[in-house]
Amino acid sequence: MNRTLRITPIAEWMLGPGITSRHSRLLDVPQPDHLLAKVVEEASRSARSGRIRLCWQEADECQGYFRLVARVPLEQEATLDQFFNGRSGYRAQYYLSPEEGVLYNRDVLQGLKGALSRAYHQQPLAESLEVVLRTIDGPHAKVWLFDEIAAFNSSPAGSLNPQRWIDNGADRGRRTPLPSHLTLDIKGTFIKPLTGELFVDPLKLDRACDLFRMGYT
Repeated sequence: MNRTLRITPIAEWMLGPGITSRHSRLLDVPQPDHLLAKVVEEASRSARSGRIRLCWQEADECQGYFRLVARVPLEQEATLDQFFNGRSGYRAQYYLSPEEGVLYNRDVLQGLKGALSRAYHQQPLAESLEVVLRTIDGPHAKVWLFDEIAAFNSSPAGSLNPQRWIDNGADRGRRTPLPSHLTLDIKGTFIKPLTGELFVDPLKLDRACDLFRMGYT
């Protein structure tokens, strides 16, 4: 990375009482690049052990456009928790600014390409690896939690309370999901395989701003 990565000020990353045992690790966090390296390391081990699952998904709204969807399990609860809920992690980068979030999302996707490539060679898809990875390079590829609705619903309400998210009426974003499966959901940009033409759901165009304002999209 050729830029300085910031950490959200501890005074702004206000945690609620429902996750008392996790306060320390969500506030006393590694640098964002070190945390990303840990995520990539654990994902690589999951790839080597054949635990990553890949799917070549067609867009419901626009036939003929496809993307890679990958379930990438991590190994350590603390890694996923700090990455998704900690003040140096994924959502924290979007909290700092939409632009920093977008760049960090790109860093994560680029970091995971090696693990995804290994998984592809274990379970090839209908398209070549080159085409599959092109969806990860697309402008709307993203990282999130697998089975997100269940993960957020099972988290205590009001367990993460940055003032901006409170002011904007956030509910789901002010939760700290920590599913037992410890699995990230990677979704590429929908493309037409032969031409590389992109398709984007208009509802997803404001994702970065939604995360900045409310911690959820």
